[in-house]
Amino acid sequence: GAAFFTSLTLHSLAMAVVVGINFAIALRLLGWIPQFHLNSVKSFYRVHWLGVYAVFLSGAGLLLAYPAKALTNPVFYLKFITLTIGLILADWLQRKITDSSIADLSPKKIKAVAATSIMLWIITITAGRFLAYTHSVLLASRFF
Repeated sequence: GAAFFTSLTLHSLAMAVVVGINFAIALRLLGWIPQFHLNSVKSFYRVHWLGVYAVFLSGAGLLLAYPAKALTNPVFYLKFITLTIGLILADWLQRKITDSSIADLSPKKIKAVAATSIMLWIITITAGRFLAYTHSVLLASRFF
């Protein structure tokens, strides 16, 4: 009951932090927020990775609450895959921004990476929302 909704609330808030930071970086790389300097992004990374840990812990809690609901739903795997790729891309971007090697990339590549990041996070959030409505199994006990 309450533990599920606490995990769900924490998961939603942590996803907002992670996705919000990634969106801000991507929008800056696309040139849509030119006043947002990449040097200021470095201070957000600690908050970003704390958010990732909160997403992981709360997501594990949600999975433990209803494992059959998630593990029998292809939408769960879509969310998990896009989340994983999004975080790998976020880590790569962090390294490029932190060591200032992002300037070595062509503007076309930077824009492609930023657009890919936005697409991955939109799919992740959308798939997460659809999890509540697309499951065919709620509890494994229905089979016993």
